[in-house]
Amino acid sequence: MKLKEYIESEKYQNLKIEGHHEYTEIISTEFENSDLSLATFQGLDLNEVKLNKCNLSNLELTSHSYQNVVFDNCNLVGINFADSYLDNVIFNNCNLLYANFSGSNLKNITFSNCILKESSFNNLKWKKITFESCDLTNSEFYNTIMRDIDFTTSTITNIKININNLKGLIVNYEQALVLSLLLGIKIK
Repeated sequence: MKLKEYIESEKYQNLKIEGHHEYTEIISTEFENSDLSLATFQGLDLNEVKLNKCNLSNLELTSHSYQNVVFDNCNLVGINFADSYLDNVIFNNCNLLYANFSGSNLKNITFSNCILKESSFNNLKWKKITFESCDLTNSEFYNTIMRDIDFTTSTITNIKININNLKGLIVNYEQALVLSLLLGIKIK
């Protein structure tokens, strides 16, 4: 199935969306058990959209806009949100392994119980990001200011961060020990 250019107040279930889409604007719409992984989007704007149990793996969604969107129990492995604008977006119980958010502008974003291993959050502009019980193993936060980001309930093993951007990062005691290695501190 190919999506229309403008979709509003629809509910889709069990769809397989394919083909190239030049520009698609989706408002107040729900997708459930749908597969978008075979589609390509030149332009995509989502506003007040809920995606539940959907597959968006390996989608190239760079330089797009997402406002008031909920991704719930979705497969987002390898998704590329680079250089995008995300405002008031929730990722709940999603697999975001290898996701790319580099260069994006993120506002009021919540990641809850998500797998974010090997993901990139480089060069972010952000305001209020929440990580609740996420796995950020081997993820990158280069050239991203970390002030007030709270990792205390998440796994941050081998996280990659510029030392000069650590100021204000919120971590638990065990995480502080791991991060001290970045500073070259030896603990006896």
